[in-house]
Amino acid sequence: MWVILSARPCCSTAATETPPPTTTAVNGQTAWPARSNGYTDVLESIPLAAGRAFALARARDAAQHGLPAVGVLVSSDYPSLHPGYYVVFSGVYDSSAAAAAALGTAHARGFPDAYQARVAK
Repeated sequence: MWVILSARPCCSTAATETPPPTTTAVNGQTAWPARSNGYTDVLESIPLAAGRAFALARARDAAQHGLPAVGVLVSSDYPSLHPGYYVVFSGVYDSSAAAAAALGTAHARGFPDAYQARVAK
């Protein structure tokens, strides 16, 4: 299960920040590419017990601060992630280097503990 919120782009995007071609847009929101692996910047990992509403509120906050392709994944749906969390993320990247390059923006916009992660099915 996932929920995606999109943010207005704050700056020009480099080619490495362009989502893979399998990314879909629904009602202006970016979805994680189906059956696709990639990298992202994890803004926060919120225990499932804290509730989906809290994770969505944090994602909205990130989007309002101009972070790109913000969404929420349930970590248990992705073997590459530690199960039991709502993962608030920003960006869908083809490489670890591209995700790492975007971390400075996440840190500067209120998510100092953000880190890059591989998301794989």
